[in-house]
Amino acid sequence: MQSSDSAFVLGQRYTFATLALTVALLSFLNLAGLEKSILAIVLGVRALSASPGPPLEQRRGWARIAIGLGAAHVVLLATVILLNLHRIGTLLDALRALSDLR
Repeated sequence: MQSSDSAFVLGQRYTFATLALTVALLSFLNLAGLEKSILAIVLGVRALSASPGPPLEQRRGWARIAIGLGAAHVVLLATVILLNLHRIGTLLDALRALSDLR
């Protein structure tokens, strides 16, 4: 691998780490934003992948934090849904009533 290729891969990994952390933080703005959490986990894992070289050095912490926040959001959302499973029917009825008002 040439040095220009390795610099490109390293820059790509820095971008993945930065984007993963940003998306992980944004996923908490909308509690039902599960897709953003999954995207943050995927980008974080891509930033930390070993091949192709060179490995990510400076922003490894950002990628790890993004993976942790994404996973925490998935667990939080699953817990909220499971704890309120008995109320989903009522919520759907209320949403249908609101759509009928239009």
